[in-house]
Amino acid sequence: MQKNQKKIWRELILVLAGIGFVFVLWWLLSFLISSTLFPGPLETFSELGILLKKESTYLAIGGTITRLLLSFLISFIFAFVLGVVAGFIKAVKTFLNPLVIILRTIPTAALILIMVVLLLPQYSLLIVTFLMMFPIIYEAIVTGIESIDESVMMALKIDAKPYSAQSIFRVIIPMSGPYILLGIIQSVGLGMKVSIMAEVLVGNNRIPGLGIIIKEGYQYAYMSQVFAVSLIAIALIGLLDLGLRLAKKKIKH
Repeated sequence: MQKNQKKIWRELILVLAGIGFVFVLWWLLSFLISSTLFPGPLETFSELGILLKKESTYLAIGGTITRLLLSFLISFIFAFVLGVVAGFIKAVKTFLNPLVIILRTIPTAALILIMVVLLLPQYSLLIVTFLMMFPIIYEAIVTGIESIDESVMMALKIDAKPYSAQSIFRVIIPMSGPYILLGIIQSVGLGMKVSIMAEVLVGNNRIPGLGIIIKEGYQYAYMSQVFAVSLIAIALIGLLDLGLRLAKKKIKH
């Protein structure tokens, strides 16, 4: 118990030291480059305080988070269904491999521009984020199912139907849980970044989002606003990541 506490404190000190190093490096770069083009921590946090007093900031946060969650929900449903089928049937996995590889390797900016041309802005933002998140969750589910011990699968074949809903939800998914949660953690972080990037490129002021505020700051060369919104995005991703990692630890125990 005492060893665990020492380990936790050691990790906490290292994390805080790492954060301190980032802030020192940030301050040095702002000093060497230009406080106007590359604002330091003081200017950024001052602008952050101003942004947090505005209602439009919370509408932007809500817009980005809502689109992220909706895209994640759609991605998870498709990835879950196809991932479970592909995990059991190798022919389906082989058939879907080219599509998954294309989605994982296609340049994000190119995909966003294609979707903007084909669809309305609000739909293009959702679909781009969905297409980026789907392959990560899908591959996590397939890998999780494939990692299950062969003896478990044989027991399911003998005692019950391995493809039944009961076997999938009571045995297969719980045993694949760590892989699925890791896929969710990775996809949510990427989804947030892609969603904000898409908002910047689409640049529709009628759609609330953090990317819209970033684009406004860039257009008027107000880099403190760009940095401040980036801090908000980092904090949101950090909170989501922390929540999912805590859930992963609870599932393990």
